[in-house]
Amino acid sequence: MRPEFVEILVNGKTYGGGGIFNTYATVAIDNAWAGYVGVHEFGHHFAGLADEYYTSDVSYLSQERRTEPWEPNVTALLDPAQLKWKDLVEPGTPLPTPWNKAEFESFEGEIQKQRRQLRAEGRPEAEMEELFRRERDKEDALFRAEKYLGKVGAFEGANYEPKGYYRPEVDCIMFTRHDKFCAVCRRAIERVIGMYT
Repeated sequence: MRPEFVEILVNGKTYGGGGIFNTYATVAIDNAWAGYVGVHEFGHHFAGLADEYYTSDVSYLSQERRTEPWEPNVTALLDPAQLKWKDLVEPGTPLPTPWNKAEFESFEGEIQKQRRQLRAEGRPEAEMEELFRRERDKEDALFRAEKYLGKVGAFEGANYEPKGYYRPEVDCIMFTRHDKFCAVCRRAIERVIGMYT
């Protein structure tokens, strides 16, 4: 049996897309961020990756009780000794792993306020694209100062929640508009490829 992966390219400029595991992924192809969105959504569709971001508005209600997510790249860290990507954590890396969460959240709060305002005022999409460019530049500067940048750990803030869920690295394409998957997401993708080959 040959697998099929459906990618739907929408003729639209408004930022966005979606990905449903083992079903399809979509992306508004005329947006400056279409490349990023397409790869991010493919991660959901192809490998069942969860969203690691938590500062932007989403259409999901918070869970009343923390449970361990099925997705390979987020955890509730209910038992750090049984972390699902434990084999990728270097000895001496603390779990949970510290990062400059407060500064990140403060900055992202302002970005989200500007984002909502641009949408409310019906501003041109080019202004949103520029906002996202400035956001990425600031994130780059913040992340360069991180002690555990490029290391696998358990960084709080994931799965649309600021507390109680953790992602594997301080940054990943499933967290911000950057162009690389973290080690845990890469492994999940490789496992799916291996399953079909």
